[in-house]
Amino acid sequence: MQFISIDKPQYRKRLNVLLISLVASLTILSLAFGGLLIEFFGSDTVIKGESTGHFHLNLIGVFLAVVSCSLVMNAIKTKPYMKEIYWVWQVKQLQNRIYRKLNKVIAAASENDVKALTILLYYYHSQKKIYELDNNTLTMGKVDSDISRTETQIASLNLVITLDDFSSSLIDEIQ
Repeated sequence: MQFISIDKPQYRKRLNVLLISLVASLTILSLAFGGLLIEFFGSDTVIKGESTGHFHLNLIGVFLAVVSCSLVMNAIKTKPYMKEIYWVWQVKQLQNRIYRKLNKVIAAASENDVKALTILLYYYHSQKKIYELDNNTLTMGKVDSDISRTETQIASLNLVITLDDFSSSLIDEIQ
């Protein structure tokens, strides 16, 4: 996955709008679906001091709200407004895939495996980009040192590896 240029203030604004909209939609839809289900399938009899017995209907309402929001998110994820947000989401998924194999990747990189070095270079640079977008400055020093160490190792082997050399299929090739 290629790196893209992201306007950080615009990304943060769009992400905040998306998150607030998502939370509001989940809340409103959960209440609406729950209310409709109770109206059509709920019991009219209420005994003082006892439960109304509508928990399962409210739970189904929450489930329907989650499904509805998921369908909408799936439909809008490729719209221009969502470009940066969707890219970050995809990169975070790649980072999770790499992280699950990180010990194997580091072991292979220590043996000067070009594929592993390519994965590490991408992983550390993508971490830096995501951390900058999310204002996570606490671990930036470690990421910078990891990038420097990886780039030094690549240079010492007289290799030319760029971020464009990375492909998600490389992750599957590390054993």
